[in-house]
Amino acid sequence: MSEKTSPDRGASRFRIARRRFLALAAGAIGASWRRPGEPFGVAAQEIAPTVTVPQIVPSSQGQNQEQFQEQQIVPIAVGTVPASPGAGTLYFAETGHNLAEPFGSRWQQAGGEAVFGAPLSEERYASGAGGVLQSFAKLVLLYDPVQTAPFDVRGQPLGKAVWAEMIAADAAQTVTGCMGASCQFFPETGHTLGEPFAAFWNERGGMALFGPPVSEPFDDPDAPGTKVQVFESAVMESRSGTVSLRPVGRDLAERDGLLGDPAFLPAPPTGGSTFLVKASDGLRLRAAPDLEASMVAVLPDNTEFIAAAGSSGEWAPGYADGLSGWVSATYLSERAPLPQLQVADWDPLVWQGATLEETNVRREPTTKARIVETLDYAAPVTVSAWLKGEEVHEGADMWAQIGNDRFVYSRNVGRNAPVLPTVPPVDAPTWGKWIDINLIQQLLTAYDGSSPVRTIEITTGMAGWETPPGFYAILHRVANETMTSGAIGAENHYRLDDVLFTQYFTDRGHALHFAWWRTKETIGRPGSHGCVNLLLDDARFFWDWAELGTPVYVHD
Repeated sequence: MSEKTSPDRGASRFRIARRRFLALAAGAIGASWRRPGEPFGVAAQEIAPTVTVPQIVPSSQGQNQEQFQEQQIVPIAVGTVPASPGAGTLYFAETGHNLAEPFGSRWQQAGGEAVFGAPLSEERYASGAGGVLQSFAKLVLLYDPVQTAPFDVRGQPLGKAVWAEMIAADAAQTVTGCMGASCQFFPETGHTLGEPFAAFWNERGGMALFGPPVSEPFDDPDAPGTKVQVFESAVMESRSGTVSLRPVGRDLAERDGLLGDPAFLPAPPTGGSTFLVKASDGLRLRAAPDLEASMVAVLPDNTEFIAAAGSSGEWAPGYADGLSGWVSATYLSERAPLPQLQVADWDPLVWQGATLEETNVRREPTTKARIVETLDYAAPVTVSAWLKGEEVHEGADMWAQIGNDRFVYSRNVGRNAPVLPTVPPVDAPTWGKWIDINLIQQLLTAYDGSSPVRTIEITTGMAGWETPPGFYAILHRVANETMTSGAIGAENHYRLDDVLFTQYFTDRGHALHFAWWRTKETIGRPGSHGCVNLLLDDARFFWDWAELGTPVYVHD
């Protein structure tokens, strides 16, 4: 549990949650459910068109995919950054998952939901996978920055055990070549590709997304008239002349015991807007934007509902306390967002932020100390020091001092100060590319001479693991690093795979790198073991922008 107020302090016992910011996962799987024979009744409210609907930005979510048109696979744009959190991200309320780069454009180019299905997970990380994974209804995609397009995003192999289960015995037998002209032979697997599957394979992703065939076509014994062919990363079927991918994603995840993994649990929409449910008798969360859709849950009055960015109309897709679905937008009331500090009120010499939920202020940095005050959500805080205290969560023992004998657990505060360049040190470089790291503000700025190119929020070393100030340079670069216990970047992990875009700037192991365990809400305050943690888009940009020898100036 986070260090926040006790349940009996200032909160109704019917409320589901106060505030959820961690974006990867929380709660239970959002499968639609309803007790057998239970009537819906009239207590839980649905649609009341006479009430003003709060405006949520327009979205294409839920619309049918247009027919796929053949197009060239293009590389993912390095350095492209959404204009705001959630921009360019699709949210699928039916599964409770987000889709963004690096997978989003390739998914759309190859046919989108009509071909691959909705995402079944957030971006996730599996030891030895070789990159970032995301599971979809019909296949698993892998992002590997070491590879060039189109193989930087490719299908994750199903594996020999799955092939053996799915392939008919006679279709598994290898052949020595094609029997006809309209056929392609793959000597690496000993199998052929022809119609009806060849056109689909070529148009929807080819070798990169599906891999070579690992079987010959065969008749499905459980579906008369259906032809099946298994490929390295997907299973294709042809029914009545229509070819599609078989939806094996959920079965594979269940077989591998992944459905309880946090990445597979419903997540809040990235960049979503938080509303409060205003329905005295509760508000039904539906599995689809339809009055006849099954009910996922009844959300009590004052429940926080995070609506997907880009949604409008009578129904709002989104998330509430571990569940995802649609609710009537009529009964949503806008909640004040976390206030952003104005430039005029910004003091670059101190860290300024706000509380992310109701937060206890303690006399000492421990939950055993006396509570001196309870701060509401979005209360402004100024941190005078980050220091070690009680380890409330494993590996997370950092507390923030916000006054004399006043301490809050660091995970309860977030940075809301401007993301703008600060004044560089007087001895900073004045020509060429260089990187400025401001430890107080938790900001990193790319400079070309004295002109700032890009400023981002980062996470540097926490108390006891401080990132060392000094003037350095990029010494070594690894696109996909594995860090083991004892390495600074490994933090509390015995082994940490798929640390992408790692750029070392000290001979002790301090580096800039993508930290998949950080989110847009948790970046911007100290918390690493000395490395400089970046979000994925930022890590990709700096990987492309910097090079060996690029100066790095770390300072308070």
